[in-house]
Amino acid sequence: MNHFEPLTSLPFRAVNQFASHTISPKKVLFLTYRFPYPLSGGDRLKSYHLLRHLSEISEVDLISLDEWGTATHENLQHIKKFANTVTVVPFNKTAAVRQAALSLLTKTPVEIAWYYSSQMQEVVDIALASKRYDLIICFFIRTAEYVKDVTHTPKILIAEDSRLLADERASEVFSFSPEYFVRKNDAAKLRAFEPELMHHFDRTTFVAKPDEERVLREAPQLKTAILTNGVDTNAYAFYEGEKENAILFAGHLGIHHNRMMAERILTKIYPKIRERSSQTQLIIAGQDPDAFLRNLVRITPGAVLEGNVADLKPYYRKAKIFIHPQEIGAGIQNKLLESMAIGTPVITTSIGASGIEGVINHQHLIVSETDEEFVRSALSLLGNTEECRHLARSARKLIEQHYTWERIFDNFDKIITGILPNFFIAPKRTTTSVVHNDSH
Repeated sequence: MNHFEPLTSLPFRAVNQFASHTISPKKVLFLTYRFPYPLSGGDRLKSYHLLRHLSEISEVDLISLDEWGTATHENLQHIKKFANTVTVVPFNKTAAVRQAALSLLTKTPVEIAWYYSSQMQEVVDIALASKRYDLIICFFIRTAEYVKDVTHTPKILIAEDSRLLADERASEVFSFSPEYFVRKNDAAKLRAFEPELMHHFDRTTFVAKPDEERVLREAPQLKTAILTNGVDTNAYAFYEGEKENAILFAGHLGIHHNRMMAERILTKIYPKIRERSSQTQLIIAGQDPDAFLRNLVRITPGAVLEGNVADLKPYYRKAKIFIHPQEIGAGIQNKLLESMAIGTPVITTSIGASGIEGVINHQHLIVSETDEEFVRSALSLLGNTEECRHLARSARKLIEQHYTWERIFDNFDKIITGILPNFFIAPKRTTTSVVHNDSH
């Protein structure tokens, strides 16, 4: 075995007090492909909340690939407050590029090859050899490879979306470009690869029905469940106060489909809105905008860029409309749920709305497809305060009915119990603990 210097963070141990209990808490191995803090991006938000919830009733060892380099000392200390151990594996982009290129001639999808780390595999193997776990949780299919051959421990794959569905949608939009050929090639591979990998798990969960249904068309015998995303309805409190004459788009601007949406709004949608509503501002808010997007905002009259925003809530509150012209992707968009929770009316596409359970066009949001439809919908809402109020209140009610974290946790517990009926017999971990840091 090749040895390496253990990583950005060494594990630590928390010794918890279980008054008058003799039953030991269950032990969980939790794998993520991005460090789950800070809470920017739907993937980190979901993994963070599930990790924290599991830590209340079990001892969770987190092993995380750090793709975006967010496992800073401060962020590590935050996760260490509730995780039992934390091990971070640095992301090797040079190796990822090489593996992705080589995968073009194999049955492995580019995306899976990109995220495979031999260093991560070694850390996982060591953890499994040194401790007997009661449950393994893999967050996203990108971590499933590391434990697919483990047979002695129950495993749940939180797949979130279907990568097959995402790549099929993407290859319908792109044409005769490197992106198109990679997506088309991966979609062909994923028809067999994705369900075969999911067969190695006791349960695979998806955030939305369209993703679950697409995979089940390829493999009806898979054991699946819906585990959607949540919103902290206290943090994202409903707001009916004063609004600025502004349209908002928000998201991680370093992600390809978010950047595509921002560019579409800036070049094709907002200028036409501005022609008829000259005082309406466009706010583009999010992390990691590139130089091209910064320049595009600079030359677009009325547009402003709020880059590397840590908290989007003030922007949701100030804007009259949230606009989201999604053309590719799968699953569910947390930024839509957040906007709906706060009460900012949403205009999105049928793909953007498809993952939201119970959503009704013109009751909870507005569905538009073409640039012209987005322009008409935006102008209609900008001139109709009553319609905005109706959409905002209906959307908030839908969030409270289906998308609170309490509901997601309850569903998560039922999924675990369906595999491990005795999982919740162990006492809950107390909030006070004595911490020993093994890094010294």
